[in-house]
Amino acid sequence: EAVAQAQAEGLSLLPSDNQAGYRGVYVHSGCKSKPFAAAVWWRGGKPHHIGTFATAEEAALHVARTPEAQAWVVGPAPLTAEEAVAQAQEEGLALVPSDNQAGYHGVYVNNVCKSKPFTARVHRGGKQHELGTFATAEEA
Repeated sequence: EAVAQAQAEGLSLLPSDNQAGYRGVYVHSGCKSKPFAAAVWWRGGKPHHIGTFATAEEAALHVARTPEAQAWVVGPAPLTAEEAVAQAQEEGLALVPSDNQAGYHGVYVNNVCKSKPFTARVHRGGKQHELGTFATAEEA
């Protein structure tokens, strides 16, 4: 029902590798009748709870209606390895090779997220900071 409604509204339910299967949708164990919670985390830099729902698809529909989800849909496509290398060269940067599994310094294989399997991390002030997850090691 929610999938058909999304199609009727011209919206996309955004898939995710998380347990609920949709971006912005989380399993909410506190309520058996509405076990899925929907939230967007970028509204004004603070989390915005949308509500709890009976199905993951219903929660995903409510997420898809938000401005944040609309931005995710039209957001930039991930860079290919070749595009990432070219962009680094244009910016005067060098990709530092490493003998780790990802092949680059500061880039690690992330087995949790299939769509973005590489994580970039830096160390500053004695602390590790994650920069994000990426589709290719070169993009990371």
